Amino acid sequence: MTDRSQWKRIEPVVRKVVHDWDPYHLLEIGAPDDEWDREILQIVGRANRIASPADAARVISEVFTEAFHPEGFGQDDCAEIGKKLFSALKDAGLIQIAEQAGGG
Repeated sequence: MTDRSQWKRIEPVVRKVVHDWDPYHLLEIGAPDDEWDREILQIVGRANRIASPADAARVISEVFTEAFHPEGFGQDDCAEIGKKLFSALKDAGLIQIAEQAGGG
């Protein structure tokens, strides 16, 4: 798990990636901005497990499978969004923070 200062830096990055992905197009059809908050917060809480695009896909797959069902959220299904999340975290300089926060 990340500490509070790391959480505050990681959360907006994860939020943007998940909102852009919007797997069920709920935001697109007018759902409130907090629609994915539970899943976003769970991903942030597991950010210390992300050291590669495959790790990011695994975390996203776990979170969305737990929240909904495995269909459509397997690791292979989440590979592209995992790449986007990893890239966004890396571009924001947060991969090293995530690794230091708990080691995975």
